Amino acid sequence: MIRSFSDPSSPRRWGTGSPAAAGVACLLMAGLSQAQTPPAATAVDPPRPSVAEARKEVDAAVGRLNCAGVGTAETAKGLRISGYVGSDEDAVGLKAVLTALPPGIDLEARVAVRPWPLCEALGIAGLPTQLATQSAGQDTDAPTLSFNRPSLVYRKGETLEITVTAGMPGHLTVDYIDGDGSVIHMVPMRLRRDDRVEAGRPVALGVAKSSADRIYTISPPFGPAMILALVTREPLFAADREEVEPAGPYLAGLRAALAALPADARGAVAVRSAVLTTVAE
Repeated sequence: MIRSFSDPSSPRRWGTGSPAAAGVACLLMAGLSQAQTPPAATAVDPPRPSVAEARKEVDAAVGRLNCAGVGTAETAKGLRISGYVGSDEDAVGLKAVLTALPPGIDLEARVAVRPWPLCEALGIAGLPTQLATQSAGQDTDAPTLSFNRPSLVYRKGETLEITVTAGMPGHLTVDYIDGDGSVIHMVPMRLRRDDRVEAGRPVALGVAKSSADRIYTISPPFGPAMILALVTREPLFAADREEVEPAGPYLAGLRAALAALPADARGAVAVRSAVLTTVAE
């Protein structure tokens, strides 16, 4: 993550003249009794760089990134940058651009690294760029996610339990997206075909209450993973699709399914995501 940093202005100050010039002034004063002392040079501050121009530079750099969602906003004295990029290299490159901006621009930058396929899933779902925190949602209708590990750090052998509470009625889609490029469909799937939800009614996942419930146990590979939950007016997928599939084809299908929603339903897509970390011990 690019941490917050500020680069205050460092004004240049011009000197009061060379030693030779000082000698000439002394000679003039010795020869003329009415000569006046020359005025002292005043410090000149360089013009403050334009925040709008700095924003253009940042936006241009962001536009060259792949699999990223970074937003910039102007503040009273500078810029606020937040969002996500797809790799550590992109994070370092963006930080270099910010560091190279002229002095006098106050910067607050919070950019998280969300490697593929997480970054692509976020982009398809249309989540906002304020993703420096672990979780983000689109609006007040976004479903809430609560976990049996509030730290969102899961160790090998631990179970993943999630409670999803929709903010609006509709059809629920919940996916576990792993950093190794695989997707586990939690809702809908063959054992849980009914994806309908009511607003405010919690749905428990990973808890064995019936034969339709899966238990999700943490196992290799370890690293970042993401829960992506969507509530839509129309179902996105049939329940008989493969429960586990590669992220590439699935994300392409998710993009197509969202685009195929009726025109009056495309604006009623509520989304919530949460990034987990799985570790060996």
